[in-house]
Amino acid sequence: MSRIIVLGMGLMGPTVAKDCAEDPKVKSVKGCDIDDAKLKAAMNFVANRKFETAKLDVSSHDALVEAVRDYDVVVNASAAKSSIPVLKAAMEVKVNVVDLAGGAYPLEGHIYREAEKAGITAVPGCGVDPGLIEILSGRAMDLMQKPKEVYFACGGLPKDPKPPLNYKIVFGGTKMPIRPGKVPMILDGKQVMVDRYDDVETISVEGYPDMEAFYDGYPSSLLKLCLEKGVKTFKGKTIRYKGFVEKLKFLLDLGVISNNPLIYNGKSLVPVDFFNELVYPMVKFDAAAGDRDITVLLVRVAGRSGEVDVQVSYDVVDVYDEEKKVTSMARTTGYTAAIVARMLARGDIPQKGIQWPVYIIRGELFEELLSSLRTRGLEIKESATKTRKI
Repeated sequence: MSRIIVLGMGLMGPTVAKDCAEDPKVKSVKGCDIDDAKLKAAMNFVANRKFETAKLDVSSHDALVEAVRDYDVVVNASAAKSSIPVLKAAMEVKVNVVDLAGGAYPLEGHIYREAEKAGITAVPGCGVDPGLIEILSGRAMDLMQKPKEVYFACGGLPKDPKPPLNYKIVFGGTKMPIRPGKVPMILDGKQVMVDRYDDVETISVEGYPDMEAFYDGYPSSLLKLCLEKGVKTFKGKTIRYKGFVEKLKFLLDLGVISNNPLIYNGKSLVPVDFFNELVYPMVKFDAAAGDRDITVLLVRVAGRSGEVDVQVSYDVVDVYDEEKKVTSMARTTGYTAAIVARMLARGDIPQKGIQWPVYIIRGELFEELLSSLRTRGLEIKESATKTRKI
């Protein structure tokens, strides 16, 4: 019987906690946050005798160490800036880690040796993107001898888009995910830096307005795996409703979402900070007020096995769960993390150190993940084609 502690009771954490608490093989689950209102809401949502809450400031190392001590797995569903502090606290008391975020983790370095020496397993980037995207892409690559092209696009969107931005913050936090700059991709067999919000393509999903996908991301475990396997093309993209990039580039050109401070009325002001404060009431996701979300996920991997061309695709169009009152983003992100956390608690992931999902959720564990997601109503459509040239 395992004990699991979940840090962060925002939009994702309560779903992770509820899913874990409903497992008969889990003895107890604790949910932590610094916000009393979030803790109360989580208690009402989880509604399980095995669940308890506690107030916690994750910025305090000593408090974090004491909170996670004696648990089998700590799930970090708080902000990405807490990822490494949570990892260090977990290493100190030898507790395994699942982290929904992945951006704060380096892809190599001394922290890997430290985690392995501590004898724990840490699984970062274990949500939907990063997470499920990498797992599906890795599975597709396993189904062919020489993967050549890896493409994915993913986005969490409001079910009923409203202008001016046709967007809601469905993952958490109070800031829009605006990150102008360069991102790494693989083109013509070489890793290159490309402009975010470039290579815009139309995405069509039946029953919804037209969408678009554009370059987005960061140095990821999937990118690393593609380089290791000699993939010729790797493109990772984010999905928004059509016209989003044009609006964003207009704001960028005006300097409205710049990170460069300016002086206004004698005070220093960062334009993007003001922008986020201004638009948050418009982009805040509020299920109680009627907001509903969808998640669109596309994976396309092409390559060869012998003389045969192979293409494997995965498609997900998931929607808000009206019966359980769970957002689609929490379903795709939270359920994935909760399932992997229990795999880790059971000892089904024997590898120690920092282990990215794309490397370890394979074979039987991959099948278990997809089966478990399916029982929760999250359908992942898989298709494969093989073509032999004459």
